[in-house]
Amino acid sequence: MLSLLDVFLGTLLVVEIGLRGYRSVRDRERFWGLWKMPSPSSLSFESHPYALYVKKPHNTGLYPSNNLGYAGTRDVAHERAPGSIRIYCVGGSTTESHDPAQGSNASWPGKLQELLAQQFPGIMIECINAGTAGYTSAESLSEFLFRGIDLQPDLVLVYHNVNDAWTCQMVDGFTSDYSHARRHKPWKVGWVNRLPQLPRCWSYQLIRDWVMRRFGKANALIYWISDPPWKTVRAFDPRAVEAFERNLANLVYAAKAWSCIPVLIKWECDWAARRLPNYLEHTRQAADIYFEFLHANNEALRRIAARIEGCHYVEVGPFAQEDFADTIHFSPSGLEAMARRVAERLRPILDPLAAQRLAPASQLADPEQPQRTT
Repeated sequence: MLSLLDVFLGTLLVVEIGLRGYRSVRDRERFWGLWKMPSPSSLSFESHPYALYVKKPHNTGLYPSNNLGYAGTRDVAHERAPGSIRIYCVGGSTTESHDPAQGSNASWPGKLQELLAQQFPGIMIECINAGTAGYTSAESLSEFLFRGIDLQPDLVLVYHNVNDAWTCQMVDGFTSDYSHARRHKPWKVGWVNRLPQLPRCWSYQLIRDWVMRRFGKANALIYWISDPPWKTVRAFDPRAVEAFERNLANLVYAAKAWSCIPVLIKWECDWAARRLPNYLEHTRQAADIYFEFLHANNEALRRIAARIEGCHYVEVGPFAQEDFADTIHFSPSGLEAMARRVAERLRPILDPLAAQRLAPASQLADPEQPQRTT
């Protein structure tokens, strides 16, 4: 007579075989292969006293990071190499994200580095991807002041907009320091997201995934920095755009104070889709206000560049619908197009700098002017 244990093990075996057969046909996975789930996003980050949170060094999976905790796996030295050009790219996940099929460095800043290296042979080009999922202009400002400046970048590329609009400007009760929407929480991950993985047992992995989705929801990144879902504003508030403009103007001033060339990039998305992000009240009025903020933020970028001498403003759009994976994050074709267009816009800015780096030291000397270390 069969025991309960026999029935359980038999059922598990049937489920395991069926699951492997189904995924091998649908997803073209190897029948006897391993199935490893990505780690929870919250495990890839840690609290920071000023920038709210930063990425941990040497991450793998969905949020790969290098030795300093920046996106991608190309390690970066603290000191900029003599004669090199270092570009610091700030933004949210639309700067950070990469195409996993092409590798951990297949973000648009990563591809930008490869393109510029081809255009400027003989000069070491580094593009540090400081884009971080969830970052607004406030976090990028703080992160640059306390970490980015120390890396001695020559250029600072700013690609910001959507996270300010989505997670702060659209949240009711606006305050200019974003304290109405941002939270500093203890960065401790619950037991659910620490369940061990057993890649050889697909049925266990499926159950583990369900448990994590059902009971580990609050361990998603957004729950560690805010309290969604949010009560949505009922009207456009110009003060919210003024705060966004203030944050990025301060970042520009800080960059110039440390001899960095600031470049503001107009933010792009699939404008025709008019998709409202999660955690907001999904009404037509909310969508209209959300897109009004997006357009107003882009105009703020233009005003900053017009007002501050030495600050550049570039446009890279429009993009085709297929250039976006989900209306805001670039698809593989979008990453290629973004990197190529940014490289083209940067050429007039980089040509004089590259000539300076390649010139003999005797030609650079000017007894009346202090020289920046190259």
